[in-house]
This record gives sequence, C-alpha cells and structure tokens, in this order.
Amino acid sequence: MAGIRLSREWLQKNLTTITPITAAIVLMIALRALNPFFLTTHESVVTLIYGMSWFLIAACGLTSVILMGSFDFSIPSVLKLSAMLCGVFYPQLGFLVIPLAITVSLIFGFINGILLAKFNIPSFMATLATSFVAEGLAQILSGGYTRIVQDRAFWAISITFIPAKIGLPSIFYWAIALWAVGIFITLVMPFGRAVYGIGGNLTGVRLAGINITRVRVLVFMLSAFLAGIAGILYSAQLQAAHMQIGVIDTIPLFASVVVGGTALTGGVGGIHRTLLGVIIIRWLDSGMSMVAIDPNVRMIVFGAAAIIMAIVTIDRKRIKIMK
Repeated sequence: MAGIRLSREWLQKNLTTITPITAAIVLMIALRALNPFFLTTHESVVTLIYGMSWFLIAACGLTSVILMGSFDFSIPSVLKLSAMLCGVFYPQLGFLVIPLAITVSLIFGFINGILLAKFNIPSFMATLATSFVAEGLAQILSGGYTRIVQDRAFWAISITFIPAKIGLPSIFYWAIALWAVGIFITLVMPFGRAVYGIGGNLTGVRLAGINITRVRVLVFMLSAFLAGIAGILYSAQLQAAHMQIGVIDTIPLFASVVVGGTALTGGVGGIHRTLLGVIIIRWLDSGMSMVAIDPNVRMIVFGAAAIIMAIVTIDRKRIKIMK
C-alpha cells in the first residue's frame, strides 16, 4: 500500500511534466499516421519552424507574465504594431526601424505594468485596453493596406539558412537564443526568483522587502519587448506586414503556455516548459490544417486543450485561499 501511495504522490507531483510529453508523443504518432511525410523532409521541417519560431518568442513573454500571476492580452496587438512599424517605416529608416519598433513595444509594456502596479487595475483589463490602442495605431499606420518590405537585407534576419541551403532559417536561432536567455533570467537570476515569488507567495515577497512594483513593470516590459521582437522577425519572414497578423493568436498563445505546464495561478511552470507547449500547439495546428479543419473549430480545440491543462496545473490550495 505504501508503494502505491508513493507512486500516486509521484504521479501527482510530476503530472505537469508527464502530461505534455505524453501529448507530444501521441500527437507525433497521430500526425505521422495522417501524413507519412510529416517532419521527414527538409521542407516540412522548415515550414513548421517558420510557424513556431516567432510564436515561441511571444509565448516566452506571456509565460513570464503568467508566472507572476497576471495576464497580458496585448501581446498579439503589440506584435502586430511592431510588424506594421517595420512595414511602414523601413523604406525611410532602414534598420533604424528596429529600435523604433522595440521602443514603442516597451512603452506599451511599461504602461501595462504601471496600470497594474500603481493604479491596481487588474492585468486582464489593463492589457485588454492597451491592446485596442495598439490595434488602432496599427490600423492607422496600415491605412487598410498590406505593407510590403522589398529589401533582402531585412528579410535576411529571418530567412537566412544556417548553414546555407541545408540548414534552418535564422529566425529559429533567434527564437532558441531568446528562449535560452528567458530560462536564464527566470531560473538563475534573483529577478526570476522574485517573479516566481510574486506568483506563488505575494505576502512572502513583500515581507522579504522586494520591490514588487518594479518587478511587475519590468516583467510587462519584458513581455512587450519579446512581442516586439517577434513582430519584427515575423514581418521579415513574411516580407510584409498586414492587419491579420496576430488576429487569432491570443487563444493559441495562452494554450501553448498552459499546455507546457505553467499554471494560470502563477508561481508554477516556467519558460523552460513553454517550448514543449509551443511544439504541441503548433503540431496540433499543423495536423488540423492537413485535414482541412475549419479555423473556428481549431480555436475550440485550442481552448479545450488549455482548459484541460489548466485543470492539471492549477494550484487548488491557492484558489481556496483566494476564495
């Protein structure tokens, strides 16, 4: 009986790790059954890499916010605005458009953080409001048109193959590098421990003398920074910017973070898990595309996946305390 109890405790403790890994394996088998050529050719791998890389960067930013026990619904809109800035102003500014797009993104992150930390506006409401501002600015900049970037030098930051022809596009290396940096920040640096602390035990962090306001603002700025970078790289990948960027990505972004094993209650999971969540969601999207499933149905599937993993990862003790 003791052995069974220990096995049950071990399973419960490691459920957030076992579940996404099992889901990835099952999904891989299912996709190979649907399409024997899935991930067997260089072209299929590159196609999936293009779909995952910018998405991973944005998801890492969202993960940092959720770890803190907050939400950021402005990420897709900030990503779109960053891409649109590149599409509109690259012909005049050249590569100087990159610091412009990053600066504008950081401003949105700063505002999100201040609204939460200083004015005590719930993060979901604050970021939802700023997302409308970013959407409006992007719409004004676009003028309702797709903005084409006709410069191979700009395209090269995302579509340069390393090594040439037989390797993977450069956007993949950007994504993995930023993912690794995010892991270092959250798991190694004191700042990262403060983020986990705010999400897991806000009272304890306050008693420890940590500047909660500063941490919250910096986390939202980090999230916006990564959204801005994702927008820049995505516009270089597409060689254009348009208003459909990010339109249906809010649910998949949250789903990828939760499916990876990060609890919506905060303090559990991390950026190191987000890569697996992104792989699962993007593979799932690819599989549904293979069988021509309606995009609206895909949203239902993503939402269901997020709900299931939220049930698995949520800290029920904290929910009882909050109640």
